[in-house]
Amino acid sequence: MPYIFEDPESLVGGLPVGTQQCVELVKKHARAPATSLWRDGAVVRGNMLLTKGTAIATFVNGKYPNKPTGNHAALYVSQDASGITVVDQWTGSGKIRKRVLVFKGKDKNSNFVDPSGNGDAFSVVE
Repeated sequence: MPYIFEDPESLVGGLPVGTQQCVELVKKHARAPATSLWRDGAVVRGNMLLTKGTAIATFVNGKYPNKPTGNHAALYVSQDASGITVVDQWTGSGKIRKRVLVFKGKDKNSNFVDPSGNGDAFSVVE
């Protein structure tokens, strides 16, 4: 079951939520549970049926890694051939933002390049 906040763009420009970590925005507005309970759902890229405001994140082996860097969570807005548009926050962002996370693919070892900023690395939070 995905977690959804119906109007993510209404948050843009507002102050970051809680500790300012990316997951705080998703947990508060999409009412997602603790990250230890998150599991990866459908891959975002190419999924044109995703609802605006769906909680998305990067996962490793089906779980959210919850490390200080290299992982990310956001609210989905849309996508096109170049990347996904999200509403998100991060420590030091200063405000909630809307931005494009371009598709960057994987490296020669099949690891996502810059996973926290790579539209290819995101799946639906379930």
